[in-house]
Amino acid sequence: MSKPTYYLSLLLLFTLGNLAVYGQSKGNISGKVSALSSKHPMEFVNIVLKAAKDSSVVVHEVTDGKGAFNLKAVPFGSYFLQASFIGFDDVKTPVFSLNGTKTFPLFMDDSKQTLHEVQVSARKAIFSNAIDRKVYQVDMDLMAKSGSASEVLQNVPLVQVDLNGNVSLRNSTATILINGKVSPLMGKNAAAVLQQLPANSIEKIEVITNPSAKYKPDGTGGIINIVLKKTTKRGWNGNLTGNIGNRERYNASSSFSYNPGRLNLFGSYSIRQDDRIRKTSNDRIQRDPETDATNNYHDQLESKTRPFSHIATLGIDYNIDDKNSFGLSGNYYLRSQYKNDLTVKTVSNSTGLTQDYDRKRKNSEEESNTSALLYFEHNFSKENHKLRMEFNIAHSPETENNHFTNSFRFPIQADQQDYTLIKQTADVKNLTLNYENPLSENSKLEAGYDGQFNKNDLDFYGAVFQPEDGAFVTDALKTNRFIYRERIHAFYSTFSHEQNKISVMVGLRAEYTDLNSALISAGTSIPNHYFKVYPTLHFSYKLNDHKELQLNYSRRVRRPEGDDLNPFAEYADPTNIRVGNPYLLPEIIHSVEAGYLWRKNGLSILPGIYYRYTYNRFTSITTPLNDSVLVTKQQNLANDRAMGADVVLSGNINSKLNLSLTPNIFYNQIDASNLGYSNKKSTITWSANFNTGYLISNTLSFQLNSIYKSSRLSPQGKFLPSFVMNAALRKDIFTKKGSIYLAGSDLFKTQRQEVDLQGPYLVQHVKTSSNSRMIYLGLSYNFGSTPKKKKDVQFDNSI
Repeated sequence: MSKPTYYLSLLLLFTLGNLAVYGQSKGNISGKVSALSSKHPMEFVNIVLKAAKDSSVVVHEVTDGKGAFNLKAVPFGSYFLQASFIGFDDVKTPVFSLNGTKTFPLFMDDSKQTLHEVQVSARKAIFSNAIDRKVYQVDMDLMAKSGSASEVLQNVPLVQVDLNGNVSLRNSTATILINGKVSPLMGKNAAAVLQQLPANSIEKIEVITNPSAKYKPDGTGGIINIVLKKTTKRGWNGNLTGNIGNRERYNASSSFSYNPGRLNLFGSYSIRQDDRIRKTSNDRIQRDPETDATNNYHDQLESKTRPFSHIATLGIDYNIDDKNSFGLSGNYYLRSQYKNDLTVKTVSNSTGLTQDYDRKRKNSEEESNTSALLYFEHNFSKENHKLRMEFNIAHSPETENNHFTNSFRFPIQADQQDYTLIKQTADVKNLTLNYENPLSENSKLEAGYDGQFNKNDLDFYGAVFQPEDGAFVTDALKTNRFIYRERIHAFYSTFSHEQNKISVMVGLRAEYTDLNSALISAGTSIPNHYFKVYPTLHFSYKLNDHKELQLNYSRRVRRPEGDDLNPFAEYADPTNIRVGNPYLLPEIIHSVEAGYLWRKNGLSILPGIYYRYTYNRFTSITTPLNDSVLVTKQQNLANDRAMGADVVLSGNINSKLNLSLTPNIFYNQIDASNLGYSNKKSTITWSANFNTGYLISNTLSFQLNSIYKSSRLSPQGKFLPSFVMNAALRKDIFTKKGSIYLAGSDLFKTQRQEVDLQGPYLVQHVKTSSNSRMIYLGLSYNFGSTPKKKKDVQFDNSI
């Protein structure tokens, strides 16, 4: 071999050897960050990998919702990790040599927080995305300091809240959970509770459009999970908040926690005085199917009420040892209000005016909820291998006392009086058993039992004043009693696995439902029971560290409530009657969703398309009972098809500006042929939610939010468009332990609800508005003291 050939061969071998070594000289560093005292995972912790020789930054990442981080393709060498989070001391690992794969559990000491020393230069995003949910950080919402949960939900992408406080998700019904669990508070009067629940008691709101089999499958659109604040920091900690608003509105709340070590005692109390004025105009033309004669009805309602509420919580968590813990907590909710309604009613026909009178209503209402939760949790030796049992019990009585007077102008006649007393009681028991086992580093099994035992007792009493007797006499048409019992036994299991770039989670939930509708007044009962399975699938493929494809499927159900099933008439007034349907079938929904997630440098874009096929969908049908009375009854549609697309854009544009924008377009087709409507109806509707926050200075910030909803379809007509805009300003004081804020909702007084109905014998237009422009001035202060005892262990390299 010649010398040139020899040297060339050596050079080639050396080059190939270096390339081979270089190709294999990169490793991965992963881990999980948890709070030291509670062992709860910490999200949004900043992880920085630094070179040992000069502390230069090699790569950095932020932990996800499970506290996990993963640094890939790091060149072999000597490094150390540094974890930092606002309000916590930094955690550093010892210097280590990377020659393959390293895993580090990190623990941040939450007993030595130094919030008063922190200078904020960047802010956490108000909205973030995860593989199976979208998370809205309520702490970053300035309007959350003075508003209610209902008002904050209006700011959450994909969520809609109507004028009555009813919450929907992607234009469909949603199940509302508290801390991931079914809450008795979120029953029949969820809208009223959300309007009273202080928003500053909420840590975050999770939107789960296709939940896993672990969750109760109720709700067409999915789940809205409200996660309440629960402080586990050492020592005494708490918060005081007070707000005063226009029209003599005010609210105040306080929370505290005491944690000397194994014990965590926590509680909260809030009061709220609201003021609501509701104006409704109702115009309808009603045609008699036999005579073809028409009557014109016009109702002009003005309703005034001042609801007052209390919400109190007290609980205790106790760590028996490193593996076992238990907790006991209780909640009490009380809401009372007095209503004064005046409805001016006129009726005319082709010959002229036939009736003109006022219907006055004086109403007192009181509803309460008392609930208790007991849990026990056992942690096995392996990390995240645990068993948890929970038992929840609740009692919710409600009383509504109505006195009505009809005062006639034409034809002139004596006043008429009637009276209704409505007593409703809901009793709930819920037992859950949940088992979690991380089978390997990439696989996890979760299984459990969920038992629900519910009873609703609806007792209606009606009476009419008889002038000749000088007393009220029982009205048999308005007096009845209905008891609805529901027992659901559910077993579920989910399995998740990650392999390279692919993540899969499959689940199955099997439920046996036993229902009984007892018509006490009629002496009959209508039983119903059925067995159904609800499969779920979540799939994601990570294209790279910034891009991910997602595909989800779930089979869901929407069950009728007691009011929907009660066949006895409820009289809103003599010309409008609401009747339940004891034969109403549950809705069954097939939901498919595909999405693409892009996130980088604090920004994320999540476009998605979804399709839902629903059969037996509930709908309210209004029909004439006679020439003057309308009856509204729940019915099942043949089927309903919905398809939509939305884009969630969110993130920090820079250190001062963050925003989120969620446009949504929705196609809906209704088949009501089984109800006598021959033609299928379809419509395209759209909505947009825009939220932006700007940090004017380190202590002054501003937020603006607006929501627009176009017209949407109903079987007999449509809902007309609506728009609302809100804004807030906050000034931090007392070295950021306190803040003063000014918040305004519905600044342009544009929030309203309009409905058009049209049928063969009925044309109706209803418009409702309220005094939803609210201005609040408030003050919030955080207090606390932490023990000075040092914690030596902040880093664990035992794995």
